Amino acid sequence: MEYEEEPVESEQDTYAYAGSESQFQEESGRETARAVRETEFAKEPAETEDSASDQLLKRLYVRRDTRTIEEFAGGESQKGPGYYPVETRERPAAEAAPGLTAEETSGLTAEEVHTDLGHQDVFEPSEDEWETVSMENENEGNEPISGETDSEPIDGYYKTLESERGEAKGSFFVPEDSKTVVTASGKVIETDTEAIQKKLEQRREERKALPVEELTVPEQIERKEEEEKKIQKEYIFPPLTLLKRGTGQTDFSDQEYRETAIKLQQTLQNFGVGVTVTNISCGPTVTRYELHPEQGVKVSKIVALADDIKLNLAAADIRIEAPIPGKAAVGIEVPNKENHVVLLRDLLESEAFKKYPSRLAFAVGKDIAGQTVVSDIAKMPHLLIAGATGSGKSVCINTLIMSVIYKAKPSEVKLIMIDPKVVELSVYNGIPHLLIPVVTDPKKASGALNWAVAEMTDRYQKFAKYGVRDLKGFNAKVESIADIDDPKKPEKLPQIIIIVDELADLMMVAPGEVEDSICRLAQLARAAGIHLVIATQRPSVNVITGVIKANIPSRIAFSVSSGVDSRTIIDMNGAEKLLGKGDMLFYPSGYQKPQRVQGAFVSDNEVSDVVGFLKQEGLTAEYSAEVESKIRSTAMDAGFGGGERDAYFVQAGKFIIEKDKASIGMLQRMFKIGFNRAARIMDQLADAGVVGEEEGTKPRKVLMSMEQFENMMEEGY
Repeated sequence: MEYEEEPVESEQDTYAYAGSESQFQEESGRETARAVRETEFAKEPAETEDSASDQLLKRLYVRRDTRTIEEFAGGESQKGPGYYPVETRERPAAEAAPGLTAEETSGLTAEEVHTDLGHQDVFEPSEDEWETVSMENENEGNEPISGETDSEPIDGYYKTLESERGEAKGSFFVPEDSKTVVTASGKVIETDTEAIQKKLEQRREERKALPVEELTVPEQIERKEEEEKKIQKEYIFPPLTLLKRGTGQTDFSDQEYRETAIKLQQTLQNFGVGVTVTNISCGPTVTRYELHPEQGVKVSKIVALADDIKLNLAAADIRIEAPIPGKAAVGIEVPNKENHVVLLRDLLESEAFKKYPSRLAFAVGKDIAGQTVVSDIAKMPHLLIAGATGSGKSVCINTLIMSVIYKAKPSEVKLIMIDPKVVELSVYNGIPHLLIPVVTDPKKASGALNWAVAEMTDRYQKFAKYGVRDLKGFNAKVESIADIDDPKKPEKLPQIIIIVDELADLMMVAPGEVEDSICRLAQLARAAGIHLVIATQRPSVNVITGVIKANIPSRIAFSVSSGVDSRTIIDMNGAEKLLGKGDMLFYPSGYQKPQRVQGAFVSDNEVSDVVGFLKQEGLTAEYSAEVESKIRSTAMDAGFGGGERDAYFVQAGKFIIEKDKASIGMLQRMFKIGFNRAARIMDQLADAGVVGEEEGTKPRKVLMSMEQFENMMEEGY
């Protein structure tokens, strides 16, 4: 192997040339040195395979400098900048870089000047400065060249600083086989993906050992979800024995039915309307008599005689269905003398409910003929429940929730309950089907609806990614790839039912946010598996807008006071004729006319027993911390105590703490502001923890001292 001779450098350079100046000038000296090297390499014993040092030597770079002694002494290189001497590292920068002015090198060392000139990596080869040593023989370079030591390098070769080389063979510099990159700033970047992965895994393990308080919020959420998955128990359906069984329907004698039918027929004949009673259907609350009009009798004549029929039958009220859908008959519904209570257990034990395929089966009640009515919430897909106070709205919602508890597992169906009345649905706190605790604060209710909109959008993005159209198709897709061992594979998504017990109250507090969210959910959420159940006393235009109403096709109308209210709910008269106590007109999507149904009844004690059973079995709620966090942040962003803080916030806080009493009226009088602004300031103080939540007519409690409040403000709240 041939090597070119190296020039002689100054003695003060650390890369000092071992020979003398006369040897440098004499041609014979160079020939002698070349011969010595070739002789030494030829004596090397052959090895069967490369050693680690051999493999390193194959990547060997030997620095070359073509400068003459005179050029070196002059401080300039004709071939470009080379290594700088060690002695210059601690010398002033001006001496190491004569080409720069004093202003340019002020405060810099020679090493910094060298870096600024572009020498970001001292081992990077540059043109005419480095030569790759060709390893023609695999055994070459295994041993140091004769005479080479760290203190006395062989002629024509340069030593490198001990701190700058990875592995040296004599005077050769052998770079380390390191999988790192050093930037100009000195930062070391790891490029070995396996090493990076191991470090990340090690860091995760170290973070897992930390207590919860020291973790970030995302890490706390992740840890909680992992713990929930570990302790998740198999769902046990509550036994039906926790519910009361009905005593059976009161049997009326055929004689009583015949007497009522004859009296009804005679009443109509007295007014010149000939009819024939063809069928009698006895339900739990009312009995329907089917009349077939004679030839030439107008149906409108029968409807016009409603008050006369009521008088002759001595009935509390009657309802005429003219004609009965699918039949050539007119139905007259007469209340029974003794009402039969339909209990929820009777419906849950029925074959119609047990064999119903959907997990969102809703045991509505019993119809005119005494048959069990079961409906699918998923097919509704949203439900509006309306009626006067005491007509049975809250019991109907309880029936719906209990139907879900007895039919679906928590992994299949999740519930979000919004109860502005506070006392109606709070009994369900703790059941495993709840996604979050029952929401009683209107501020958080708006946040919950906004989260549902975001969840709907996220689900549609997942559907598009996997090429499916609805939740059923997505879950089927997930099941088909269940055997794939991939930590990033999707999980099955549950169906979500959002229950709002009194929408009118929410619309009074936050009409804009609530209306926008409900409108979007009503329009788009069906395929995403999110369903709305909204209850209100009277769905007037200011509560249920036309757009929302058009997208909630399924309705349940309980007893109302007038036909106007009935038309507001179901777009027709009839609800004003209902008897109350669960008597309803069920108008699901797809029906031509509403169906009269006696709703099921479940008592508060029965609900408490079922919830208590679930808690006793350890089937408690596993609230989603991520959802709760998003709902809180959404509520804050919506302007309920968050967003732009009021200018009087600090003054109001100090004023309330000084007076040790918190009321909106005090703020109005003190700062001469209106009720809405004062209420907004009070909400902001409550969110900051200065005062407590509302307690009815009582004033809010002051929770902070002046010192705590000032510390909070100093911390930048």
